[in-house]
Amino acid sequence: MNGRWLALGGAVFSLPQPIFLVIEDVGWWQGYDGSARNEPFRNGFCRRHCLADYRALTRLAKRLSMRVALGLVLGEWDRTNFLKDVPGATWMGTAWDNRINQGPWLDETAQYLKDHRQFLEIALHGICHEYWQDGQMLRTEFHDASGQTRPGALVREHLEAYATLLSQNGLGDYPRLFIPPALHHSFGNGQESMQAILESFGINFVTTRFGKTRFHAEPQHPRIAWECGVGLVERGLSPVNWDVAAAPPLLGDDNPILALHWANLLHPDAEHNDEIVDAWADMLLEKGAGLDFMLAEELAACWCQTAAYYLADFREESNSVIIDLAAIPKLPCFTGVITIKIRDEESKRWQFRGAQVVGQTTGDDAITTISLLPEPRCTKIEVFCLED
Repeated sequence: MNGRWLALGGAVFSLPQPIFLVIEDVGWWQGYDGSARNEPFRNGFCRRHCLADYRALTRLAKRLSMRVALGLVLGEWDRTNFLKDVPGATWMGTAWDNRINQGPWLDETAQYLKDHRQFLEIALHGICHEYWQDGQMLRTEFHDASGQTRPGALVREHLEAYATLLSQNGLGDYPRLFIPPALHHSFGNGQESMQAILESFGINFVTTRFGKTRFHAEPQHPRIAWECGVGLVERGLSPVNWDVAAAPPLLGDDNPILALHWANLLHPDAEHNDEIVDAWADMLLEKGAGLDFMLAEELAACWCQTAAYYLADFREESNSVIIDLAAIPKLPCFTGVITIKIRDEESKRWQFRGAQVVGQTTGDDAITTISLLPEPRCTKIEVFCLED
């Protein structure tokens, strides 16, 4: 059981765990793993990527009614070869030449991403994922293998270069979400932290593996933390390896983030991509249908539900269900709509105090999903039945 359940008045209430899909290593044009020859790891994929690979992600998002997050690496989108002047950004250094990736597919795919931004949200994953020092590839772009942040000025220069790549391709505003390359990250040193730098660029969300994070101070919770206005959520392990193409659907350890890699959802023959994403959609829709889980419709919804799931006190009190939100920090990344589920065979008229109902659906299984927006300055939501 993953949802937090309470029984009251013949009904079962659940504060469900969210599931949100984050797809990493999107954006490469070359598919191969170049790590053996001092190039990025990329996807370990057997062919070049194409527009059909993005269309497959839109199909998956539509089927899930979810605006999925795409961890984009944008180095191979450089239209002017300006990355030759960004230290450590590429394996070629000052000899950087991206002409092999400069073609009509850039305009075509950039326009597609703009036209489908309601389904696909760009997240920052890096320029070329790795870092090159004295011509040698190191993991990773923003942190070393011990989780030590690279010098602040260099990190900022790379983040500014990412902004230039977005602008060159008309890909919109700076992302809200950061996914550390290879999940090497750091936390807990306040205004000197990576979070402080990210927040200055407008990033308020991070997903990573806490087990690969360098902690200068203990996180507030084993799976959720916050620093400098930025909320971090445990990513957990991917259910399949990063370079497995056309992966059959599988859920690993239950965390709010389902982290996949682009290759996992693609077929060596792009005409068969839909078969792969449809299998994943079928599995996730079934997973989200019961009381234990809910599919988060977008990034912020996942972070709000995760904060409630891990931090709220969910209890019965005086013949009511109480969702006590006092332990949730008053940060925009953690405050907003939360979801509960009710299985009630008698279809009672449940009332809510302390929150406004902003959405409600009932499935064939007598489970009603209710979206609640807490009232301003209210830290306690009460669910009760007037018939009692």
